[in-house]
Formats: sequence, structure tokens, C-alpha cells
Amino acid sequence: MTFPLTVFQLAHITQGVLADASYGQQRITGGSIDSRTIAADNCFFALGGNRTHGVLFADEAIARGAACVVTDSAASSVNLRKTTFAMPSLAALDSAETDGCMIRVANSVIALQQLARWNRQQSGALVVGVTGSVGKTTTRQMLTQVLSSRFSGVQSQHNYNNELGVPLALLQLQPEHDFAVLEMAAGKTGDIAFLADIVRPEFAVVTRVAPTHLESFGDLEAIRQTKMELPAAVPAGGTVFLNADDPAVVSMSQSTSANIVLFGTRAAADFRATSIHSRDGRCQFNVDGQAFQLQGGAHLVIGAVAAIAVGRMAGLSLSEIAQSLATYQSDAGRGRIVQQQPHTVIDETYNASPASVLAAIQTLNDCVSARKRILVLGDMLELGPQAIQFHREVGRALANTQIDHALIYGEFADTVAAGALAAGVSLNRLSVFRDIANLNVMLDCILNPGDAVLVKGSRSMRMERIVTALCGSKIPARRSAA
Repeated sequence: MTFPLTVFQLAHITQGVLADASYGQQRITGGSIDSRTIAADNCFFALGGNRTHGVLFADEAIARGAACVVTDSAASSVNLRKTTFAMPSLAALDSAETDGCMIRVANSVIALQQLARWNRQQSGALVVGVTGSVGKTTTRQMLTQVLSSRFSGVQSQHNYNNELGVPLALLQLQPEHDFAVLEMAAGKTGDIAFLADIVRPEFAVVTRVAPTHLESFGDLEAIRQTKMELPAAVPAGGTVFLNADDPAVVSMSQSTSANIVLFGTRAAADFRATSIHSRDGRCQFNVDGQAFQLQGGAHLVIGAVAAIAVGRMAGLSLSEIAQSLATYQSDAGRGRIVQQQPHTVIDETYNASPASVLAAIQTLNDCVSARKRILVLGDMLELGPQAIQFHREVGRALANTQIDHALIYGEFADTVAAGALAAGVSLNRLSVFRDIANLNVMLDCILNPGDAVLVKGSRSMRMERIVTALCGSKIPARRSAA
């Protein structure tokens, strides 16, 4: 049985010491690390940060209904003088530390992970792990939408995909849940193996191996090895779902004794998408004779077929799955059409990698009903020494499209333009900017009713400001992309 549990039980699970035994029978129904949004009867995990410690906000969490506070023994050594912003008083810290509902542990992060591991072990839900260089969030959301058509379950919230986010996602599991779909990311080799040890997935989905975070990983082989840690963690009775279109992903079948199911567009796929057509922000395709429709570009098909494969293995019919996917809508920043009149705005601003940028370019190119197709592109970051090469390749890709104009912004804007010009793109189809306010002026000059605009760039480029401006608000000026 998962939640609820008592404060005494939590202290035992986390190997902590409860300050006042009279609080031991208090009921706990979940956990949180945010005192501002904590729910009643949840446990507040007070974590240390670079500039402060969560224990300073313990009183706020208790006032909002938290059942108890878990904090590490280092909390008393928080140095308030190192902070650079307004903090609660030292008296507030003292009162929080002496509160009877405190559980003292050696490490608050480890305690959070211990509780997540316990909750997973108590649950009978089917747990699905999802990873990949690109497409994991979309695939996770599609999987959840498909499974939710018949079952009750939870998924990772937002981008909860690391050593804090995955445990928090597991804490959502309640006795009534049939499934959990959990996204797993990595900053280095070993990260996914660590998360999988907590999650203990019965199903695993790997979307793609592609050049992302190369500053951390160095090369694609290191990325492949890291992503392979997820299928390697699935036991013999489980199932691993691999993208048949990516040889690096298919090779992961050698890492596991679990059942292997291939999905994709190639003939080797057990679940294969055929007759793929993308037009004006919608995509159609077939799987085993069943027609499917999606809002979004053709690049979403791989994630959709992964969801179809998992859904079928879970006992859903193709028609049930088709009905679920027909209503799927991506999050803001992940390809959502946020405006259709007087011009279409496609928001792809959440992040950018070479693979996702090429997919976005194709999505815009497929907007054949648009009067003009306009691309607004910011830098792709964290690509290490290969950054110039990848930006030049993106520029070359523009030569094979019907995109009317590309407005390119950032440190690598000249590199993208040089790649485009070398591939034969006309100079009058390109504009280069280092200042976002000037880009906004230019965009306003060339944009007309009936046009389609797609905006994309890495997260720290803050390209969502362009989307905000297109939908009616001004862009705040910014001096440089650096």
C-alpha cells in the first residue's frame, strides 16, 4: 500500500529522528520541496541550495498544512550572510529547527529519494520510463494520454526528470493508480542508471540518440551509453520499446533480457507508421490499417507510434488509441499553435538541438496554405566544439525548403546564414540579428495576415519573448544573445 503513512513510518523509511514523538501518528499523503505550493498533509523536504536552505521556509510550509518537515543535520549551519536577497529572520530559523514535527536526516535529498523508492515498492502500478535525446517529453505526454483513456495514472510534471524531479513524480502515486509514466534525463553517464534504480521500470521507451548537451557528454557514443542505462534496468519480464528508425537506439536491445518491441517507420518495426502526410500543422498516418491524426508536424509520429505500441501492450484497441491521440495538444513551447489569426504562430521556444531544429524547419515548410512561411531562429546551445558545424548544417537545410524568410538571432546567427548562402539560399531570404528589439521591428515589417511564423531557440535564448510579441505584447529589449 502506498500513501498515506504516518510521520513515524516516514522517519523509519528515511532513517531520521523525529524531534517530538507526539507528532508520530500524524498522517502524510505526499511530499513536496516547495513551501509555496505544498498541499495539506504533505511532508516538506527542506533542501539545501547554493544560496539558502529550505529549512528557512519550514514555518511557511507548516502554516500551509504540511504534516512534518524533513531536514538534514547541516541545516543549522546555514550562513545567512552569504545570501543576497531578503530572507526570513534568524528567529524564524530557530523556531523552525526546534519545531516538534521536524525529522532530522543525514541528507534531505537522499531522504526524498528513499521515500520515493518506498512508494514505488508499495505500488502495483505499471511504471513506464521514457528517455532519449529528443522527444521524451512529447512521448511521455502521449503515453499518458493514451493510457488515461482507460486507466488511472500519473506522469512526470513539467520537466521533473532528474534526481529531484523523478522522486517527486513517484510521490504522486496513490493506491488507486494503475500506471506512472516517468521521464528520465541525464547530465552525465550514470544518471539514468541511478534514477532507474529508484523507479524500477517495467516498461522502458527510448526515443532517439542525437547531439544534445555535447558540452557534458563529449560525443554521441557517450549519450548512447547513458540512454542505454534505462533498457538495461528493465527485468526479464518487462518490455523495452525502441525506435526502429535509429540504429543507435536499436543497438540497445543487446543491453537487456527484457522483451523488445520496435516502433517507427521502417520495415523492421513491430508497430510501423505508414502513409505519413503533414500539412498546415496537422499530421496523418496509418498503423496496422488504423488511421491516426495529430496536431503537429511529422516529427511527432515517432512519439505517437511509441504511445501506440505501449497502449497495445497494455490492452487498448487501435481505435481507442486513435481517439486519444486525436485530441493531443503539445505544451506551450513544444510546437503548439498558439495563434491562428491574423497569422499563424507556432511556438517551439522551449529548447533547441540540431535534430529538433531540423524537425521544426520541416513543420514550417509543411504549412503549405500560408501566404508566407517565416522562421525565427535563435542559437542552439551546449553543443561544445561542434557548435559551428551544427549551426552551419541548419543553414544548409534551409536550401531545400519553401521557407520565405529566416530571421536568425544570436552568437551563431552569422554561421547559420553562411551555411544557407553556401547552399544556395538567396540573401534576400535571410536576416541576421544580435539584438532582439531590432528583430522584432523587422518581423513587424514583413509579417502580413495569412503568414505562418515558427519561433525556435535554446531555452536561455528566451525566444518566447518573440511569441509574446506576436500575440500582442511588446518584446522587452535585450542587448545581446551572449
